[in-house]
Amino acid sequence: MTAEYRERSQAEQIILEYVKAHGRITRREVVELCKVTSPQAKRLLAKLEKQGKLVRWGQKRGTYYEPAP
Repeated sequence: MTAEYRERSQAEQIILEYVKAHGRITRREVVELCKVTSPQAKRLLAKLEKQGKLVRWGQKRGTYYEPAP
């Protein structure tokens, strides 16, 4: 397992725990929580959405993610 993979899965875990505790998350919050760039945060959120773990709501600046039902 590479260090980059470990960091990515750690970031995913942080995101999922935050969403569980707070009910939703934005890209800006991912950037701050996980210490990643905005494009990296976008990829992380898109991956979790594709895996069915998050649901995306809104568009552009108003986008946020909630846990999948």
